[in-house]
Amino acid sequence: MTEHSSPRPPRCEQEGPVDSYLGRSEKRLPPERLSIRAQRRLGSLIPYLLVLPVTVLMAVFIYWPMAQSVAISTLNWNLVSPSSTFVGLRNYTKLFSDGSFLQAASNTVLYLVILVPVLVVAPLWIAQLLWPTCASRAGPVYRAVLFTPAIMATAVSAVAWLWIFDPLQGILTAVFLSVGAGRVDWLGDPTLAFACVVVVSIWKVLGFNLLLYLAAFQSIPAEILEAATIDGAGPWAQFTRIRVPLITPTIFFVLTSTTIFVSDDVFQIIQVLTQGGPFGQTQNVLSFLYEKAFKFFQVGPGSAVAILAFVAITTVTWLQFRYVERRVFYG
Repeated sequence: MTEHSSPRPPRCEQEGPVDSYLGRSEKRLPPERLSIRAQRRLGSLIPYLLVLPVTVLMAVFIYWPMAQSVAISTLNWNLVSPSSTFVGLRNYTKLFSDGSFLQAASNTVLYLVILVPVLVVAPLWIAQLLWPTCASRAGPVYRAVLFTPAIMATAVSAVAWLWIFDPLQGILTAVFLSVGAGRVDWLGDPTLAFACVVVVSIWKVLGFNLLLYLAAFQSIPAEILEAATIDGAGPWAQFTRIRVPLITPTIFFVLTSTTIFVSDDVFQIIQVLTQGGPFGQTQNVLSFLYEKAFKFFQVGPGSAVAILAFVAITTVTWLQFRYVERRVFYG
């Protein structure tokens, strides 16, 4: 290097073809900035990746079978024959002229009208009565006794009650005979059979709803109740003006879940106790569906009943969320 030669510029200041194409600012972008961009892109995908397994399971086990039911409801098929005939909406129109289906639908509505108010209001009242005993030693015993039916399988519970209602060797028959009364065919009489299904349904669900209400009562701050007591509010005023408004989310959940139970799980009790009899007096829509599809192999009308039941339950649930949830207080 001579005395008059200019020094070589630093490597970082030299320009090359990359500078002319990307620009100097892109070349000098710190690597950590690129990683932040990649993290942001990945972060935007994380919610979709988290719901992907559940979405796949629902698509395989819920939406695909539902689509198959819609397709089968338009066919005349016996589930065994390799051939089927397309009948369109005939399976739906024939249902509304079928006396057995109309009776099952009216029984389902009657189950809802009786069981839903009882299973929503009665556990709330019992929870209010049991609340003073929660702090005592007997509190856990009461809760365990009342909650035990809820942890039993529905079919197992129905079998136990089937033995109780046995007109020959059942416990109720023994009690009636001990007091000088005659034998009663509990499940053979249409009116008594319907009442037996209602009683078993209440026994099965009441303890679960009761435990939910007791847990909701425990979430109410004690300071609010103490202030109400100081202001002179009695037990009834505290219950109606403080406890009930503060646990409306739990009441709404109990209302929704009980509606679904009465529409769905009562089917197991009916199948074990009466199988829809006598003379269809205890049959609901789902037991009618089971009879059509799996006893008579009329899967077309059975699928039509399933679609109608799905639409009805969805409509009732939507109405509950649309008009009842607005009264829920989420404190």
